[in-house]
Amino acid sequence: MGTRQRRGLVDFFSYFVLVTWALILAFPLYWVSVASVKNQMDFAVRATYLPFFDFMPSTHGWRYLFVERFDWFMKPFMNSVVISLTSAVIAVLIGSAAGYALARFSFGRHNNSIVLGFMAQRMFPVALFILPFLLAFSKLKILDTRLALIIVYVSSAVPFVVWVMRDFFEGLPIEIEESAMIDGASRLIIIGRIAMPLAAPGLVAIFILCLIGAWNEYLFALSLTFSKAITIPLFMSMQVTAIGYTAWWNMAVIALVSIVPCMIAGMALEKYITGGLTYGALKG
Repeated sequence: MGTRQRRGLVDFFSYFVLVTWALILAFPLYWVSVASVKNQMDFAVRATYLPFFDFMPSTHGWRYLFVERFDWFMKPFMNSVVISLTSAVIAVLIGSAAGYALARFSFGRHNNSIVLGFMAQRMFPVALFILPFLLAFSKLKILDTRLALIIVYVSSAVPFVVWVMRDFFEGLPIEIEESAMIDGASRLIIIGRIAMPLAAPGLVAIFILCLIGAWNEYLFALSLTFSKAITIPLFMSMQVTAIGYTAWWNMAVIALVSIVPCMIAGMALEKYITGGLTYGALKG
């Protein structure tokens, strides 16, 4: 077998594996899409996968949420948008500032200990923090509010942001900042005009990760909200009706709509995400 034939065989096998794996990953999304155009009878009779062949598509779920109960659906959707965006922005601002400080300033021999202290919070089970937050927010009278969830998500995300951004800032050339200081630039100018623009890929990548984490979080939302500040994951679980059956068609519609904001953010910031996630590999 010649070199060209071996290369062609390797390429064929590689594409076969990639296409197969892509189909495996895409099947759940296809199943949810199909489920969103089914009705109760289609779920009750047998498993069906092909619209117009196995069953007749119906827009019942879409019409129910976007026409009949639009206000009911938009409330948790907007809660998720506001809470996720706000918590991600605040976490990135606080975490990146702390990461820059740990990368550029010396705190004796305690820099690594400080980072370890930040990360120690991530090592405990999430359920361990529910009761303290519940008691504190009850005293502050902010239970079932967006502010409560924003505080929780920011406190959960900041240690991760600090850890990632500290390594990112350490990889940036310090000579540029030193040259700016020689020219008379203040530390704030250096951070705003040099360090942060250079760290934009890392900031965007970590922002998307924080956004997705807050968007999909369920346990804190279940424990700290009741009606006013419920989010999309909690709203999806509410599709189990009082008489015992699950409105799978509604859940499928909610699931499809819920991926749109993160998908739009990912597509809009794709260039920065790729640069941020591959930075550590290229650094070496």
